Amino acid sequence: MSNQPLTYTSAMQELEAIVEQLQSPQCEVDQLCDLTRRSVELLKFCRQKLTSTDEELAKLLENID
Repeated sequence: MSNQPLTYTSAMQELEAIVEQLQSPQCEVDQLCDLTRRSVELLKFCRQKLTSTDEELAKLLENID
């Protein structure tokens, strides 16, 4: 992982890369736990980002009326 701050887009790109690794015949059993752990971290981040964005948009839209 790079030193760049994690964004929703970068998290999704990393998740896609992990899925490709998991689907590869070259994926070793020893990697499964680490890849799964990182996937869970990324999924939690994405869920939190989507939830906070949804809440912020709802507040903004409330103020329109």
